[in-house]
Amino acid sequence: MDNIIQPNAQEELIPCEKTCPASAFQLATVCVPVTVVPYAKAGIPTTTCYGEPYVSPGKKECCGRPNGTCSFTLSQKILVEVPVVFGAKAAVGNTSVDCDCVSAKDLIIKDNYTEEESELA
Repeated sequence: MDNIIQPNAQEELIPCEKTCPASAFQLATVCVPVTVVPYAKAGIPTTTCYGEPYVSPGKKECCGRPNGTCSFTLSQKILVEVPVVFGAKAAVGNTSVDCDCVSAKDLIIKDNYTEEESELA
């Protein structure tokens, strides 16, 4: 069942305004610099005993450097995904119009020229 709205006797019908929709396009290259900053955060280390302890009698000098450290390098190839959304906002300015000459004749517009112009051509 269609919903048809009937005007009241007091209401008057207002004709719809005719519009001419148009679109404009601008090809643009958008760019944003992205800097990848690597970081490493150490987790909690775990220690695993490797083999049996070695016990020797008496006081002996330990091998290595006193209060030294051991270093090693760990590398991992990573893939960094950086989601970026490009967009644009548009604002329209004031409207203006450049009116052509007014004629008492009705002109029929065909293929970008008027019938009156085609007679002159």
